[in-house]
Amino acid sequence: MGTRAAAFCLGVGTTAVGMLSTVAPAQIKSNTEIVANVELVQVSVVVFNDQGVVAGNLGKNDFRIVDDGIEQKILYCDRERVPVSFVILADVSSSMAKKIPFVVESALSLVEPPDEEEKSIDEYSVFGIETRARILFPFTRDEKELEQRLPLLLQPTNGSTALFDGIYFGVAAAQRQATNDHRAVIIISDGGDNHSRYNLSETKRMLEEADVPVFAVMAGPSLDLLPFLLPPERKSRRSPFPGPDPGSGVPSGRPAADYIGPAELHGPRNLKTLTEASGGGVFTAEQLDDLPRIVRTIGDAVRFRYFLSYKPVREPRLAEAREKAQGESNKHKIHLELQPKEKFKGYYVPYYKRVYRSIPQIEASGN
Repeated sequence: MGTRAAAFCLGVGTTAVGMLSTVAPAQIKSNTEIVANVELVQVSVVVFNDQGVVAGNLGKNDFRIVDDGIEQKILYCDRERVPVSFVILADVSSSMAKKIPFVVESALSLVEPPDEEEKSIDEYSVFGIETRARILFPFTRDEKELEQRLPLLLQPTNGSTALFDGIYFGVAAAQRQATNDHRAVIIISDGGDNHSRYNLSETKRMLEEADVPVFAVMAGPSLDLLPFLLPPERKSRRSPFPGPDPGSGVPSGRPAADYIGPAELHGPRNLKTLTEASGGGVFTAEQLDDLPRIVRTIGDAVRFRYFLSYKPVREPRLAEAREKAQGESNKHKIHLELQPKEKFKGYYVPYYKRVYRSIPQIEASGN
């Protein structure tokens, strides 16, 4: 007598230590964050209110989820402060040589906890991205030591940029080496790539399957080395909150070609594509004064999330049509919004996975 069991889950994981080269797709293993199985789908969601801060006190009736065109019944809605394992991917390649102070300050802003009570809850690991991805600091909860060493670790190089490879390694490290159940990758880069073995499409697909949200911090056109020497009154007090279209990447008023080199012309698009595939987004800092608020927003987005669970209801005919059109029966699209819209005017839900892939695991049999 045989029985068949299929489970679907998403994630990646592999060892990433020392000077790294590449991770074979066969090494990718699964873990859970957006999880789809025969019984339940769980998706993590970040909500910002009309003041631009993470919104609390929402219940399952405040959300509406559509999965592959079919509205779903939300069974559970949970929210809590979770310990997070952060992987910082710091671009120290030649294209970022003039912006290394920005890279250092961004990393330091992330490591510094919001208050004393937050210390030792999260952990951090740092990778340097250049011709290859290098692990500069393994996971640690010692923020003080990391703060002391970061300026020494993040030094400019003459290397090329293997950003896509670095994202693979960062996600793999988060999955395999992190001790917290919740992980996030923070990229500090112009988004260019000219030396990876993986391409944009492969990296995007990996992130669709992974359980690790990816956020990116870019320096605006005015943030070369000089603005770090400007007096405080010259610094912008504008909120860096990304607005209705988070992750556009290119600061307004100046074309991308004016502040990134030829190899990095596609950087903003790269970062937008990859972060959105993971359920994250891109923030652009126009002034040094923006960084603490940007990093606080990213930290809150990762640490304080809603987890919505539902049992997926599928329409077989729609699934067949999608498979014929896309050639992928395991790819599912989610649309999520707050309801009623009048109540939540000014609120928005920028960070959640709009696409996930259900991966059949093991066929089990028994007598």
